[in-house]
Amino acid sequence: MSQDSPLSVAAALTVAPLDRGSVVAGHRGLTREVTWVDIIHAPAESFIRPGDLVLCTGADIRQPGNREFLAYLVSSHAAGLILSPPPEVTVRELLSSLVPLADRHEFPVVLLPWEIAFADVQKRLLPLLSPAIPGAQVEMAIGRRQHDDAGWNDLASAFGEALDELALSAGVSVHSSVTDDLVMCHFSSAPSASTVSVLVASAQRLSALPDNLVSWALLPPVHGQSVPVTAPVPPALPGRPAGSRQFAEVLRQDPQSMATILETLQPLIDYDKTRRGQLVHTLEILLNEATNISAAARALYLNRHSLIYRIKLIEELTGLSLKDPADRFQLEVSVRVHQINEARIDGQHPGPVTTACFP
Repeated sequence: MSQDSPLSVAAALTVAPLDRGSVVAGHRGLTREVTWVDIIHAPAESFIRPGDLVLCTGADIRQPGNREFLAYLVSSHAAGLILSPPPEVTVRELLSSLVPLADRHEFPVVLLPWEIAFADVQKRLLPLLSPAIPGAQVEMAIGRRQHDDAGWNDLASAFGEALDELALSAGVSVHSSVTDDLVMCHFSSAPSASTVSVLVASAQRLSALPDNLVSWALLPPVHGQSVPVTAPVPPALPGRPAGSRQFAEVLRQDPQSMATILETLQPLIDYDKTRRGQLVHTLEILLNEATNISAAARALYLNRHSLIYRIKLIEELTGLSLKDPADRFQLEVSVRVHQINEARIDGQHPGPVTTACFP
């Protein structure tokens, strides 16, 4: 479907076999635009693109990491979440946590019968999203491993190296990375689909990556702009140790860490939204001033009594004490990662920012 006729989540739910799903939460978000459909095997794959309709295997929150991954996903700018709980999994606990969260953030959640294959849903929806404009641009090429192969990591790494060399000679900028199931190639310059197809096919031949081992998907830029899926961690300066920004970036890209950070700050974020407060900003300034109340009060143009009142609120809402070193460290890390995350969202993805955590 072209950008002139976007596919909403509501419209996607009318397409078989997704039409057999039931919307269990986030009904007010059904107008969200779907720009891609992806299958995510929670919690191993942590990349989420704005506009992704995510078919996720993480319905069993008893499995390690699934609860945190779902919190990370719902805090993203994805279009919606499709879950297909296996018959042996009781969804009561999942729904009791996920439904209030999704409703609060207007994030559509759909339960699909177990017997429906995610691949069938993806196959039916992707043609509706394919760019109809000749010479359409591509932001990412994602190759998904189709079956077990002991040589996958070596073959995929060799493919990435070959693609890097071919792209360099063609004047195209690309960054490739490999997981146990994927080879992900991010084109920062968003070349044409025909250029990417030629580069991928050539790199596959040079690296001897078998055709039947990997299936490819070409992802167009979001709203015509190239947006990195996972921002690279900024390097430390030569001769200097890694700084707080490097550590914060590493934490920001980890789903479990982000879930903890969101859970820490969510009470303050909710308070600020519902009461037009400034508790998150107050905490940022207070930490910038090394918890010096006089300095922070001056920076915030507050008297000491007002600031002390806000500090008491922050501690009551988070259950953490700024006087306790461990609690203060948790707040500091959460605030720094939150600052980087919000700056990237504001700069790359216009629109309301949503955050999430499981209660």
